[in-house]
Amino acid sequence: MTTQPQEPRRKIRRISFADFRSAVPGDSCACSGGEQITNLASLAARQIEATRPAEAFDDLLSRSDEAPVHGVWHHVLVGEILLTCMRNAGYPISEELIDEVTDRGRQIPGGSCGFLGTCGALASAASAYAILLGSTPVATEARERLLDFCARLAARLAEVGGSRGCKKSSYVALETAQPQFAKLGFELPKEDFEGRCRFFSANDTCDGRDCVYFPKQS
Repeated sequence: MTTQPQEPRRKIRRISFADFRSAVPGDSCACSGGEQITNLASLAARQIEATRPAEAFDDLLSRSDEAPVHGVWHHVLVGEILLTCMRNAGYPISEELIDEVTDRGRQIPGGSCGFLGTCGALASAASAYAILLGSTPVATEARERLLDFCARLAARLAEVGGSRGCKKSSYVALETAQPQFAKLGFELPKEDFEGRCRFFSANDTCDGRDCVYFPKQS
């Protein structure tokens, strides 16, 4: 007996990388946020006084309702916040190192999570980790450790699952990074991540209760 194929859970939407990157900011398929927003986010991140990365992230992105919920500034913001919090905690993080993580984050294209399999927020955390390791393309042990860290980041995001969400990916990056950074000697205060998202109402692709960061309902 021939069985009928089941309907897929989500309708497949085919779109090219070029179409995605040229979408109108605010469109549900766009990953908007040009140079101006990235510059403002970068400047704000360098001025934080916190030592808790997720707390700093929530505070910075709660200051304005005008920035689209998705955007390439997350590719800069995550790494900058991690290094800035370490500097605030007393670790020897120079302005040059923060400049470097910013420069690397600016190279990551929007939509890379779904087109290239490399989420920009995760890559931002990985860039900070690479800087602390001293990893380069011709390194051996440091490069191996970096690739292992990247695998952990990607595995956690795949485990959380769901649709594209820059805030969700940023939480994954910050949550996964902190214990790994501690193993390098850069320990920061522990934070609770489950149910902490406050940006869900602005995200039309939010996974709601299926997302571990979605607020728990009383």
